[in-house]
Amino acid sequence: MFFHISKTAQPNFPHNHQIGNFVVSLDEGWTHVTDSQNNDIWYKGYLDHAPLQQYAVQISEESIPSHCGNFCIIKITPTDVSLHTDQLRSFPIWYNYHQGLTNLRDIGALQHADGVVSVNSRLELTHKPFDPIGPIESTILSFDQVIDQIDAILTQKVQEFIAHNKLPLRVFLSGGVDTALLFSYVKKYTSDYELITHAYTEYDYFYLKNHGYLSKFWAYNQIHYWTDNCVLASGAPGDEFTCRNPVTVDQLLRAHGTSFIEVMSDPQFKSSLNYEFFNRGYVEKLSNITPKKFTLPQAIKNTCEYNINDWQHWHLGKTITWTPFRNIDIFKLTARLPLDQLKRQLMDSSIQLELIRRNDPNLLSVLSAQKNSLNYLENLADYLADFG
Repeated sequence: MFFHISKTAQPNFPHNHQIGNFVVSLDEGWTHVTDSQNNDIWYKGYLDHAPLQQYAVQISEESIPSHCGNFCIIKITPTDVSLHTDQLRSFPIWYNYHQGLTNLRDIGALQHADGVVSVNSRLELTHKPFDPIGPIESTILSFDQVIDQIDAILTQKVQEFIAHNKLPLRVFLSGGVDTALLFSYVKKYTSDYELITHAYTEYDYFYLKNHGYLSKFWAYNQIHYWTDNCVLASGAPGDEFTCRNPVTVDQLLRAHGTSFIEVMSDPQFKSSLNYEFFNRGYVEKLSNITPKKFTLPQAIKNTCEYNINDWQHWHLGKTITWTPFRNIDIFKLTARLPLDQLKRQLMDSSIQLELIRRNDPNLLSVLSAQKNSLNYLENLADYLADFG
C-alpha cells in the first residue's frame, strides 16, 4: 500500500498515473474506480466487516474516517488529492512542498494519524484533525472482564473478515504469542487457510527498486511476501495494543505508583516470558528517563496517541496483511487491568495465554520459552512436522 503523490513520475514505482496536475505513483495491488463525478479513485487493503470495493467510493466522500480495517483510498479531483483511511491509519505519511506526499520514505514533515490529509494542485497541504481515540475510561476492570470483552472483539473481527474474504488466507507461526493467538481464532472459525512452514519473499519491480527503503520499517524485515493476491495473517501490533511495550506501559505503571524498572527488579518475574527480551535494552533506556507521575486517564490517553502513530504493517504489493489486533478498544481495555494483572500481562502475556487456552490449548506448546530468544522457533518443530 505504498504511494507517492507529486507532479512528476517516480521511477521506483511500477505504476505512474498522470491525472491533471497530479501524478499518482503506486505499487502493485491497487484497484481503480471512478465516482459519479468521474473522479479517479484508487483503493487497497481491507475492511473488517465487508469487501472494501463495496464501500470505496462512499468512504472517499467522508470528511472523518468512520470504518475499521486496514486500507487507503486515494481520490483525485480537479483541485486536490485526498487520502482516506480506516480510523487508525496504519502507515506514516511524509509531506514536502516540492515533492508531495508519500508513505515510502522520509521526505519531510511527518503527518500524525489524528488528521485527514490532502494536497491541492500547488501541493499545499491540508491536515484536518479528528479524534481517532474516542473517550477514555479508567475504571479498573477484573482480568475476566477484560478477557471476555477482548474475546468478543476478536471473535467478531475474525468471523466478519473470514465471512467476506475471498483471497487465499495464509498463516505463519513465529513461536510468539500473537501469531499463535491469531491462528487459534482462524482455525476455530475456518479450515480454509494455509499454514506457512517456510520463509518466503518474492521479488517484484517495486521490491527490488525499494528494498533499502523497506528495510527501514522493521516489520518489513521479517515478513512473507507473495506477488499473487493473498492475505497474510499478522500478529502485529500485539505488543503495543495489549500493554507489552515497556515504553508506554511504564506510564500506566507510574499512574499506579510503580514503574517498569521496579517490575523488572521484582524476583517473581525473573523467569517470565518477556524478561530476557526486555532486559536487552529497555531497562537501560527507561532507567535514564526522568520519573514523572501520571493519572491513569492521562497515561491511557498518552499511550493511545503513541500506539496509533506506531506504524508497523500495512500492505506490500498484492499481499494484504491482515492485522486484527490493531484495535484501540483492545488497548483501552487492557490498560484498565488491576495493577497485579497489568504486571503479569506485561511480563507474561497473560491475556494471550488465556485466550489461546480457551481456543486451542494445544497451541501453547508451540510458544517460545522466552520472547525472541536465540532459538525462538524450536518449539514449532513437532507441531509443523505434521504439515510438512
